[in-house]
Amino acid sequence: MMSETRANVIRHKTIGVFSLFIWIARLGVLGLVVAAVVSLDSASTEQHRTDVKQLWQARADQISLNLQAEILQNVQTVWGLAANVAIDPDIGDERFNELAPVIFRLAPALRNIGLAPDLVIRHVYPLRGNEAAIGLDLTRQSLPPEQIAALKSNRRAVFTGPIDLVQGGKGLASRVPIFIEDSNEFWGVISVILDLSKLNKTAGLVEARRTLRFVLSASSDAKDTDAVFYGSSGDEWTDPVSSTLKMPGTTWTLFAEPVGSWPTAPEHPLIFRSALLLVAATIIGAVFWLTHLMLRERQMQIRFWGLFEFAPIGIGLFSARDGRLIRANPEFRGRFGSNTLSIDFFEHSFDANGAPQPDPLGLLKTLHQTLRLDAVQVYYPTHGESVAPVRLRGLELQNTDSDPVIWLITEDISEQTKAERLKNEFISTVSHELRTPLTSISGSLGLIEGGSLGELPERIAKMVSIAYRNSNHLKHLVDDLLDMEKLVSGKMTMEFATISPLSAIEDSVERLNSYALNRNLSITVEAAREIPSVRADQTRLEQAFANLLSNAIKFSPDDGRVDVRLVRNEKHLQIRVTDQGPGVPESFRPRIFQKFAQADSSDTRRKGGTGLGLAITREIMEQMGGSVGFESSEGHGATFWLQISIETPQQ
Repeated sequence: MMSETRANVIRHKTIGVFSLFIWIARLGVLGLVVAAVVSLDSASTEQHRTDVKQLWQARADQISLNLQAEILQNVQTVWGLAANVAIDPDIGDERFNELAPVIFRLAPALRNIGLAPDLVIRHVYPLRGNEAAIGLDLTRQSLPPEQIAALKSNRRAVFTGPIDLVQGGKGLASRVPIFIEDSNEFWGVISVILDLSKLNKTAGLVEARRTLRFVLSASSDAKDTDAVFYGSSGDEWTDPVSSTLKMPGTTWTLFAEPVGSWPTAPEHPLIFRSALLLVAATIIGAVFWLTHLMLRERQMQIRFWGLFEFAPIGIGLFSARDGRLIRANPEFRGRFGSNTLSIDFFEHSFDANGAPQPDPLGLLKTLHQTLRLDAVQVYYPTHGESVAPVRLRGLELQNTDSDPVIWLITEDISEQTKAERLKNEFISTVSHELRTPLTSISGSLGLIEGGSLGELPERIAKMVSIAYRNSNHLKHLVDDLLDMEKLVSGKMTMEFATISPLSAIEDSVERLNSYALNRNLSITVEAAREIPSVRADQTRLEQAFANLLSNAIKFSPDDGRVDVRLVRNEKHLQIRVTDQGPGVPESFRPRIFQKFAQADSSDTRRKGGTGLGLAITREIMEQMGGSVGFESSEGHGATFWLQISIETPQQ
């Protein structure tokens, strides 16, 4: 009581301190928001001017990008001709005049194309008006040594310009290198002349001049009017934006600014300020709401840790990375003491006699793979020297802002284990004590019903028949209880042998056929052509199959049918029993293989049975290295199957 009162006092103090911190944070945020609103309002004009300038910068960059894209697109078409020359370096005029018109149709900004093996022009298209270019040595004209070296080392086109065209206007020269394909030797170049007026038009520069004042210059200085080759030159710039076009061999700069002047204030300052106040109010409201949630979350955390500390089960919090213990409640510490500083303690369990188990449990592996650990019953040493049964549950939580953690819940099940043992001992004792007199009673009633003592009056014969059936039912119940006890305790011996599963199935069907005929049911057996032999205990396999078949007969409607199929599935053999009954209810499926489980457990249920058949079947199949399962659609029957490995199982 004293510790609980002290914990409540500490909890209230903690909440009070946290509330004070929350209010200080709220006032601090309020002051910051007000200061931010004032600063943003005073800086709005400069910010607007910067935004407008960035917009114009984006327009200038787009124009520059469009122009560069047009240049590269026109030059790119020439690479097809370069590829042809690389394959056929001895290209003649006829072949050249076939290819050149195609390139001109694809690249409208071209003025002319020249082939220059060894950097001397030998072919020109169109020839008319360009006759003087034949025999022109590019090394003496417009191709300096550094560009020649760049052509050979980088294998990329180089540019020269702007240049004055003989026909008038400005142009851009590009030299595309060619290397012979077979020898990889430098052959020469393709000389390409682009018409700048056409490039400017297709790139949108002519259209942009209606709203934008800009020039193209070969210099990075806006006031260098001599370097301007497109646009209105002059030294009237105030603060222009610029965009650079970098091409191998040459660099151009585009300067631009509004036709008037840069804006000095936002167009609608009232709208901006109203929006600013709305944002500030939203921020303040959000902060107050979030801090309210934080305060509630803190209160919930304190309550949670209170439950954690006073929980009647042991709870430990471990790091999922290194397994170290982060925190444990008193029940956990009191049960295990200082042994549980790491989760590795729980990897090594003991048997009921205190002897260590040889293999680790693999808890961490299971938690990492499935993020949860279902109820596992093991023995661990407690704070004293003896071992006690413990039920383990675990959960791994992946945190976004910190390392993952593992919650491990331990429950002392000593009393439950003791009660379970006493129950099993009682059932075993009662079953053994009942078996002998029941056998005698059933045998005697069978003799009387069979007429060994002479013919009985009709009413007495009917009562003897009922007593005989009920004694047989009770005898089967005792047999099931004894089988279940042997299976669970591991006392049932499996006699493995190589058997024919089809023969075992047919024997069981023949024994239960009379039960089916009483309800006018038919049983069909379908098997593949080659059913392999399996290693199993034939008697127990027949018992497991008989449990499934008798259930199918019991739950099928009169005049119905039960189908038995043997299916080979890779390394396993499945024995499938399908009925036409009501199917397995959804609520009953999780416990269908538990002992004494009944879908209808009321006193007025229509179908008899002990509820042990499927539990016994599961234990038998697991001890033979197999498994049992089912598929069902409620209202449309069910299929139960036994699966056993074709390979030799572990006994």
